[in-house]
Amino acid sequence: MINFNGTCYHKLSNVPHKLINYFSKLPIHTHHFIAFNRKLIQLEANYFSIMAALRRSRVIIPMKYTLEYFQYQAELIIDDNKAAKYSLILIQFFRNNIPTKQVPISECSFYMQNLKVDWKNEAISLTLYKDHSVLAGVYSNLFQTNEPLRKLAEVFAFENDFEACLLINNEKKIVESTRGAVFLIFDNKIYTPPLSSGVVNSVSRELLIDFISKNNSYEIIEEEIPVFNLQRAEEIFLFSFQHGLTKIISFRKKVFSFEKSKTIEGLFSDHLGINFEMGFQEY
Repeated sequence: MINFNGTCYHKLSNVPHKLINYFSKLPIHTHHFIAFNRKLIQLEANYFSIMAALRRSRVIIPMKYTLEYFQYQAELIIDDNKAAKYSLILIQFFRNNIPTKQVPISECSFYMQNLKVDWKNEAISLTLYKDHSVLAGVYSNLFQTNEPLRKLAEVFAFENDFEACLLINNEKKIVESTRGAVFLIFDNKIYTPPLSSGVVNSVSRELLIDFISKNNSYEIIEEEIPVFNLQRAEEIFLFSFQHGLTKIISFRKKVFSFEKSKTIEGLFSDHLGINFEMGFQEY
């Protein structure tokens, strides 16, 4: 089941031709929510992230786009799909009209789909994608800006028998991966690329950074990461709402342990579960 602008369709063949045309357009913004027992987690943080992205995309934002509106729209497809306890909600926004000199700014529409949460408990091999680079800066903080590049990197990884790829920016620093934000562990310090590097400013990334910063066992540091630091790291892990926390077992000739990553994964999962059960409090 899919949701177009508040109208749900059970089959793609039932969708009006005008709406089908949206699939031929590039989205102006893509966002992922995690839902727990039909409720969108960190709804306020996700909502403000979406609104900021739409404003930067220069579209007219409908007045009906409220927190409650998106919660209700998600519940429609969660209920119909008889979803499990956790759900991954994909929402994409499109311009209604092509910008012209006469009407440069148009309203936007959205497409929403309920996806399966597929957080695998696995350790994977990682490689580096160097054919193209992310432009360091705030525009790259938007998910959609470098989505085609992430897909290219994903193809490169699969073609070369890897599960994920790291992306670098025009300054040859690590930005992110095809499975989300990148975290390097050195003793009791955890390093992750700053927003200025071009990493996506996602709610999932901020959520994990906030959790680590409040954990007495580790210090989180947002700092530029040169490629050679990867092989100096004690452990590496990746995180996003789409893939969960992914532990890294090898990069090039370096083989990593993942005991600390596994511990962080367990603590973070417990933390999320506790907060979900307590009524989705902001933390």
